[in-house]
Amino acid sequence: MWEIILKVKPKQLSRLLFSRDLERSAKVIVGLVVVAIFFAGSYWMFHRVFSYLITVQDIGILLIDRIISIAFLAFLIMLTMSNLIGAIGALYRSPETTFLMASPIPFRHVFWVRYSDNMFYSSWATLVLTIPAILAYGIVHQFTLPYFLVVALVALPCFILIPAAVGSGLSMIVFPVAKKFGSRRILLIMGVLAVIGTFFFIRARFSRIVFTAQGDLALLNYYLQDLATNEGQWLPSAWFAEIMRAARLNRGGDLIFYVSMLLSTLGGFVILLDIVAQRLYYPAFLAASEILGRKRRNNRTSHFYGITWKLFTIFPRDMRALLVKDIRLFLREPNQWTQFAILLVLIIFYLINLRKVPSNVEGLYWQILISFANYAFCGYILATLSVRFVYPSISMEGKSFWSIASSPVKMKRLFWEKFWIAFIIFFIITEIVAVVSSALLAQSQVMTLLTSIGIFLMSISLTSIATGLGSLFPSFSEPNPGKIASSGGGMICALVSLIYVALSTLALAFPTYSYLSYIMGQRVAFPTTELIIGGAILLAVNIIATIIPLKLGLRAIENLEF
Repeated sequence: MWEIILKVKPKQLSRLLFSRDLERSAKVIVGLVVVAIFFAGSYWMFHRVFSYLITVQDIGILLIDRIISIAFLAFLIMLTMSNLIGAIGALYRSPETTFLMASPIPFRHVFWVRYSDNMFYSSWATLVLTIPAILAYGIVHQFTLPYFLVVALVALPCFILIPAAVGSGLSMIVFPVAKKFGSRRILLIMGVLAVIGTFFFIRARFSRIVFTAQGDLALLNYYLQDLATNEGQWLPSAWFAEIMRAARLNRGGDLIFYVSMLLSTLGGFVILLDIVAQRLYYPAFLAASEILGRKRRNNRTSHFYGITWKLFTIFPRDMRALLVKDIRLFLREPNQWTQFAILLVLIIFYLINLRKVPSNVEGLYWQILISFANYAFCGYILATLSVRFVYPSISMEGKSFWSIASSPVKMKRLFWEKFWIAFIIFFIITEIVAVVSSALLAQSQVMTLLTSIGIFLMSISLTSIATGLGSLFPSFSEPNPGKIASSGGGMICALVSLIYVALSTLALAFPTYSYLSYIMGQRVAFPTTELIIGGAILLAVNIIATIIPLKLGLRAIENLEF
């Protein structure tokens, strides 16, 4: 088992990195460059924040520790959910898994081989944020080399492997139970319980630390005491935060204690997971094959698709057929709609917690800063949705792409179908988020209107970027949309999308600040020049981000050889 993992997997990685195929090598190089840029940007952001907070007397270091605690709690949740969802493809639906299950290799060994793949694909993106945060924290607090080595080589691998074991282990329980009681019913119950639990956890955690400027000294002291404590001592994220604090304070005893907590927990999970895999992996594989391969057709689904067919009457019949097909395939894919549902839940929690932001902030600068921070976050949501769901849409056609290409349906129809369905759905979602968040933040009508217009332009541009680059870098042989979004082309799409969001936000923010300064009497002259320059930059950025990807994507999809 371990021989397969330690020998075969490094060979596969080396073949990927040092391939003789120029196109594949170019994609790998571009992907590594994009990851390096993300890594450097994340490090720069964390280092700037920590460097500033460390200069704030009394409360600064407490805030840094609380940021680390909350950040690693978020990382823990993301890693667990990512491994649980990724297990559906890696452990049960992958062609490699099917091949290995038909070989003489014991099922338990097959599980650990596929577990290693699932852990890698589900964790590497989170590491791009986790490692820079650790590095920035250590450099700001001047960690010594032994502490750095313990954190990087012992604590961090344990922190990554524990949620991977939890997610993969849960998958072996979910499928047999879903086979017996119904997959939709089980997933609905799990989703409701997860939403309720997360809601009460966030409410209990944040309601205690929010106070107004008119709060008394006792409440402020209580807040400072709350910052100094680390909640959830039974969670690996809290242990990792304590390891970072022990390294900062040069407390070797505490460091050894919490490292041993992570190591013992990981050892216990590995032993338990091995026992569960030996007994449940094969039944779970059979249950997953039956559930995922089951065809359902009843009057309700037929009625739903009939309504969907009528809903898109404004489109031509061939494009309408493609739209209904994509909706049907999306609902059949647990990898797709579960991740989409998780993102929607996170958006809802973001809106809920906006109620904690003071609505009577004084000072034009801070009002503009809060407004455009919310605007940028809405753009980030849209960029995340487009990279994760729109970019892989062309590639997800798989083998059926060639049947579509050989049919009377033009390739332009397929391209525009992917564009329009993504634009309509994501524009509605982000526009609702923008309007509701502006109302919760008590924004003026001008800011609400600007946010709505900006989100409309972002929806067009980001959908164009994802659709165009998805056609330019297709991967029809990969059935997992998560891997497609994590490929070299997906990383390019993510980088371009984030750069566009940043430029669009800045182009809209500076003239808005000048105009509101004039309205509030802080500026005498009307900001004609700023408005013209800002409007021209915003228009140019959106035109470039829309037209160029669309042209490249249309040309690429028409020139595909099949």
